[in-house]
Amino acid sequence: MRTPSIPSQLSSVNPSGNTVATTTASPAGTPTHALSAMELALRQARTLHRAAKTGTLTQAMPAIRRAHNAGVFAELALSALYRQRHLLQRKHFLRTLAVEAGFANWEAYLPTLRSQPPQDFAHYTSGREYGYPNAWFSTHAQATAFAQARGGKVVYYGQQAMVLQPEFG
Repeated sequence: MRTPSIPSQLSSVNPSGNTVATTTASPAGTPTHALSAMELALRQARTLHRAAKTGTLTQAMPAIRRAHNAGVFAELALSALYRQRHLLQRKHFLRTLAVEAGFANWEAYLPTLRSQPPQDFAHYTSGREYGYPNAWFSTHAQATAFAQARGGKVVYYGQQAMVLQPEFG
């Protein structure tokens, strides 16, 4: 009979001399600790990159469109970028995320990712965990105005945004 494994705990000593317990990965390989903002951004870039490179047309085009709107390979038409998607690298999607957040490049975005709590970066999700009914908007400003008038939480998804209803958010 196989017994369920319990994630192991390690103890380490921080520079001030205090003992700190840290949780390691579970046996299935999934982390049991909360992800940092940096890890969330890297995970989102990886997801976009995979979708663009190996996904079907319906999976690839949203990722490619986001990268194209961010100025990645702006000299190519969107359809040409899809046909040449083998050119896309992870760095292009890191830049895409930075531009969408209002920064010129990934390097300028890094200090923000390192200094803010992961809750501020909840928009780096797949979107699959949100059910309906949620209101989708083509701009962040429209979603923010809707949330201020009717309540709810704004979640950014590329250039678009949605408002989670208060009972679901």
